[in-house]
Amino acid sequence: MSDTEVAKPGSRRSQILLFPSDTRTTDGEKDTSAATLATPVLTRGATALVPHIIEIERLYDAPSGESYKVVKAIDLLKEVTGWLSEARDCEDTVEADQYVQRVQMTLPRLFALRSIGDGFGVIINSLNNVFVNLRGTPLNRDQVAIVWRVLRELRAHPILSLEQGVRHIEELEQCGLQVDPPEVGELLDGLQSMQNA
Repeated sequence: MSDTEVAKPGSRRSQILLFPSDTRTTDGEKDTSAATLATPVLTRGATALVPHIIEIERLYDAPSGESYKVVKAIDLLKEVTGWLSEARDCEDTVEADQYVQRVQMTLPRLFALRSIGDGFGVIINSLNNVFVNLRGTPLNRDQVAIVWRVLRELRAHPILSLEQGVRHIEELEQCGLQVDPPEVGELLDGLQSMQNA
């Protein structure tokens, strides 16, 4: 089979494909210098596929100069999950809390992107409530791990339905984090004390 011959449909024999780096000299002879030789690629049939993994940043890639909310959210979530990963690896509690505080300071920027989806908005809002309800108390190791995992999942799938977001919020509640606004807790405490009186 020559370089230009096309495989017949249904052909199963292996073939070598040459890519366009193959050049000819001025007299029509093939240039065989090392710089211009094509790299042969062994394929199987005419429809052979090469497996390729696409990074999340490339999946939601934005042209330069334009700002899309999903792209901004993915970039911010990459930073945040990096800080939480550092916090998980820290032996020093104070240093770990400094990384977590960076996450807390980034939440308002993520909240500004809540129109991405209901699930995205409810997760970010709940995490903001978590930090308000903690009143400066640092997260323990398990809580850092859960917050890291939820935000990592959010980075991988930023466009979530409300039901999917609520499932992630339930994970936060199961590790002892208060996701409701502090006013709701105060209101419930007031109602309970009125009932007990």
